[in-house]
Amino acid sequence: MLRRAQLAAVGASGIGMGWALAQLDRSSRDAILPSGSNTCCDAAPLTAEQHELVPRLQLLLGKDKVSENAAQRGARIGHGIALALVQPTSLREAALALQECALAGVAVVPQGANTGLTGGSVPHEGCDRPTVVISLRKVAGSSAVDGGERVLCLAGTGIADLGKSLRTVGRESHSVLGSIFLNPTVAAGIAFGSGGTQL
Repeated sequence: MLRRAQLAAVGASGIGMGWALAQLDRSSRDAILPSGSNTCCDAAPLTAEQHELVPRLQLLLGKDKVSENAAQRGARIGHGIALALVQPTSLREAALALQECALAGVAVVPQGANTGLTGGSVPHEGCDRPTVVISLRKVAGSSAVDGGERVLCLAGTGIADLGKSLRTVGRESHSVLGSIFLNPTVAAGIAFGSGGTQL
């Protein structure tokens, strides 16, 4: 009889904890980052360089790689409007976009797979200047060097993709736990611990 009472108590506490975690999860999904009443693009009048930035980026990278006034939403938290969303497909294009953004005096948000839980991959309202998101997802690829002892990865390489390619040389990705099924980028894994704890 005592054993049944103990099992019932454990079961009830498990149900209670499950309910509490579900409520916490629901509230975190609905949360937004602190913000003012301004969006990135109306916080202050754009400078001449900022007005010219989107057409300049479209000329340099191609119109298909640059979207203007792009609404961005984080996987779990954060949202905002970017003056531009830039999607380079090479390191050269990424560097060129970054250089143009620096010359125009805009804030830059590097973005991986946008799977993070912190909202760091999207523009934040209330920023003191326009924001450009540079998505590095298409700047991907990896090469094993030193007989597979090391790997050279581009920023947008997915952790799960990296793990698959490393199996051929008997290695694992830098991240083996957590959310690798979402295929977060290697750069986000190094910068923010995205994808797991085995860095």
